Order: sequence, then C-alpha cells, then structure tokens
Amino acid sequence: MNAYRAYDREEYRREDAEALKVLDEEEEAELADQFDNELPLSKLEAMITSSLSADKKAVSQAFMDNVEFQDAAAEFLRYTAEVISKNQAKINRSFQ
Repeated sequence: MNAYRAYDREEYRREDAEALKVLDEEEEAELADQFDNELPLSKLEAMITSSLSADKKAVSQAFMDNVEFQDAAAEFLRYTAEVISKNQAKINRSFQ
C-alpha cells in the first residue's frame, strides 16, 4: 500500500508542477502580448529618428516603404516583448 501512496504522491506532484508551468506560460504570453501592444513600430521609428544623424525622411522611408524591414522590425519587437515578459513573470513569481 505504501508503494501506491508514494506513486500517487509523485503523480500529484507532477500534475501540480505541470499546472504551474502552464500558468507561467500563460502569464508570459499575456505579458508578451501586452508589451508588444505597448511597443509599436512608431515608437521604434521615433527612437531611431532621434538617435541617428540620418535625415528623418530616410528613416521614415525605411518604415513606410520597405516591407522586409517592417517585418524584421516587428519580429525584433515581438522577441523583445517575449524576453522581457519572461523576466517580468520571474519577478512576479518571486513576490508570490
């Protein structure tokens, strides 16, 4: 009988760990979506315009006319949001 209890205890522990993992992944995804919405391409464009000595028109054309550039910039911003959301979720868990 003790073997069954030990097996059941281990199974409950695994289920709890899996449930926590799913909750963590959901929190990270929600945060990534939130951060992604808070960081549109226009903010990246504004930052680049203010940081580079290039003409504003050159920067604007990159964002308006170059679809490959827009896709790459959007992927970068999404990746940024995902990495930051993982770190934020860790911080949030440390307060629980």
